[in-house]
Amino acid sequence: MTRFPLDETEQTFELTGNLLTLHTDSAARCVPFAERARVDADWIVGIKPVSDGSTVHADYWERHPRGEEILCLLAGQVEIILSCEGGSERSVLLHAGQGFIVPRGNWHRLRVQQAGKLMFITPSQGSEHRRVGSADLEAQP
Repeated sequence: MTRFPLDETEQTFELTGNLLTLHTDSAARCVPFAERARVDADWIVGIKPVSDGSTVHADYWERHPRGEEILCLLAGQVEIILSCEGGSERSVLLHAGQGFIVPRGNWHRLRVQQAGKLMFITPSQGSEHRRVGSADLEAQP
């Protein structure tokens, strides 16, 4: 196998605190998490520590109309709460080493049961949020 020296575009990066952006031309880039709002990629991949409700937007429902979201729990335990038709909810308990695909357009939120690390693969554009218990609820997916 032939090995080539690394150039300035090839470098290691910290998984926590950065996002990988995946583009339709198959390019991948690393950007700081703080620059998430400026990402023009189709998908983002990140790893974040999860310790309590504030680290997983527990007070907000979220949905991704442009595609499924993949959640992979690397450590800890997280409950995924899915909103169902008629306002009911369904919970899925995710343990370390397990993944879950949140269906496109499905309102969901998370609760941390045990602190850990979560990897997410998410459509980078078009995500929607609403406060839990909001009176102005939109139609369920």
